Amino acid sequence: MVGGIIVVVVGALLCWSATDIKNWVRQRLDQEKVYRWLKSNTRDEPHESHVDLLAICKGTGLPEERARAACIRDKRIYVFGKEPERWSVWREEPESIYEKRGILRISDL
Repeated sequence: MVGGIIVVVVGALLCWSATDIKNWVRQRLDQEKVYRWLKSNTRDEPHESHVDLLAICKGTGLPEERARAACIRDKRIYVFGKEPERWSVWREEPESIYEKRGILRISDL
């Protein structure tokens, strides 16, 4: 009787552990997939560094909730604070075009 209970408890722990490990592996794979997609489909240029979550979902083939979770968990992926559905691997805030090229003045033309 006691041996049967021990077998059931050990079996339950193994199933629980296997499920946790499977979920952890899936999350890590999702994070890597999103990071690689962002790295290859965005550039560190004004208006090209951030993309919205729908573009990430289309590009990676992940459902919205898994793509969002991957973005939130991965420390290499930044969210744009003013638009919480825009993500980047380059920087938190998009670079201003004026920072890149400077302000053009009529006298400079």
